[in-house]
Amino acid sequence: VLALMAKGAQPLDVRDPRDFAAAHLKGAINIGLGGQYATWAGTLLDRERPIVIIASPGREAEAATRLGRIGFDNVAGYLDGGLRALKDREELLTYTLQTSGTAVLRWIGEPDAPFVLDVRTPREWHERRIDGSTNVPLNRLLEHLNDIPRNRPVVAMCAGGYRSSIASSLLQRAGFTRVSELTGGIAAVPVA
Repeated sequence: VLALMAKGAQPLDVRDPRDFAAAHLKGAINIGLGGQYATWAGTLLDRERPIVIIASPGREAEAATRLGRIGFDNVAGYLDGGLRALKDREELLTYTLQTSGTAVLRWIGEPDAPFVLDVRTPREWHERRIDGSTNVPLNRLLEHLNDIPRNRPVVAMCAGGYRSSIASSLLQRAGFTRVSELTGGIAAVPVA
């Protein structure tokens, strides 16, 4: 897997966002099989680059088959044994901090206030949002990485946690070091 990544392969972690947040391979993109997998894989992955799958053992073939259905036939392999294969290689792993809606609302008033990145659609954002949040829909995030400050913590959020996990993984892959995600999405934010 590391050799394939060194040659440009995209590490795709298809596990549940909660499992991904707890521990994942540095540089991996999280697009879980339990959500809109085909939509987001087709939107965010590069068709020209090989893909290496990281899955819970036994789910690798499903991940590859579902990619093939949308024209991504360049699956170079998978991490045999899933993340357990890296249990003795902790230097290759990282995690994503999780934060509550209440904590985010408190944190916004602090001197080290986070940049709250809402990756929902503009319609969703206009219906209900955290004051001061910035809306960059997930399908546009890669185009707007330079608009996100690197000198502040970033809290990614969405409706329920699926898209924010993808966004957090893309931010971490792009070198953002202080990334967290809002657990439970906007539904977990207390109404003022």
